[in-house]
Amino acid sequence: MTLSKWAFTLFLCAGLSLPAASVRAAEKVVLAHALPALSASFAIASSLPTYLGYWKEEGLDVEVVTNRGAAAAVQLVIGGKADVTSANPGTAITAVQKGEDLVIFYTSLRGDIFGIALPEGSGLNEIKDLKGKTIGVSSFASGGTNYIRALLAQAGLKAGVDADVVEVGVGGRAAAALKSKQVQALSLWDEAYAKMETEGIKFTKVISDPRARYHLAGSMTTKRENLTKRRKMLVGMARGLAKAQLFQETNPEAAVRIHWKVYPQSAPRGGITDAAVKSEAKVISVRRQIQSKNAFGTNRYGDVPKDKLEEFQEYLLTSGLVKQKMGIDRFYTDALISEVNRFDAAAVVQRAKSFTKP
Repeated sequence: MTLSKWAFTLFLCAGLSLPAASVRAAEKVVLAHALPALSASFAIASSLPTYLGYWKEEGLDVEVVTNRGAAAAVQLVIGGKADVTSANPGTAITAVQKGEDLVIFYTSLRGDIFGIALPEGSGLNEIKDLKGKTIGVSSFASGGTNYIRALLAQAGLKAGVDADVVEVGVGGRAAAALKSKQVQALSLWDEAYAKMETEGIKFTKVISDPRARYHLAGSMTTKRENLTKRRKMLVGMARGLAKAQLFQETNPEAAVRIHWKVYPQSAPRGGITDAAVKSEAKVISVRRQIQSKNAFGTNRYGDVPKDKLEEFQEYLLTSGLVKQKMGIDRFYTDALISEVNRFDAAAVVQRAKSFTKP
């Protein structure tokens, strides 16, 4: 017997156990986001489970990568360059219709985050007023692009013909495009508008599509084969998000500070002050309801009732974003949800309440 085998045997005979890290290395996972940059509103699927160790507790070593839209993020999963994507599910559903075997297994944002923002003083009040105007989107691959096309069509307008759609990015670049009147309206999302309002940009209204009230975002999608081959990994990824959602809801200011520590490029250029943290915490709290455990009244994180999925798919159909109706099971499963929700919620809340500056 070699020395190493002898030592291992002696260790076990003593009634001891080896540390988990020495027995099995953390499983590498690549999570692809649909955004080119992650603001604090996306901390639940990036900085929080990383910094707080939620993914590490699940035996996972997660690399978070960014992309210019849902199409690019989903393509990474299809091509095997990412294991999971967090994105608007419309792109994944379209890919399924084209023959890709993808499945949505967890949704963190259960409600419509999109809308068309009409700036104050523009004279714009309705979608039909956008005829002859230019609308800014973060990228042509974003969910906001499909959203504006569907809303324009409902008003009898065609994107690219009756109204131009151009890429303006997010954050300061999008705000500058609006201020300079390069665009007359924006098709972004709730958090982006809330952030602009804290910086002095006012909107007369944000028009949402009533057909999209159960629009989903932040949907975790993977290859279907992973439901059996890598089930533990998927559960761990989703459970990390669920814990992060609860942590952020309990202490949004701590969530902001953590995100800015993990992603310093997203922090204010003027420095991190208490006032800046409070302002950003107010911004991310616009998603409190759709991010909560009871967003759909199920008392569980991450699931979407079948009737809500049916209505969401009907929106995709009537707006022309998908071509044919499918059985919900073709693109969605709640098989992991019960296991994902098995964690000590009280401990997460206590940690959030007692959290000091990182």
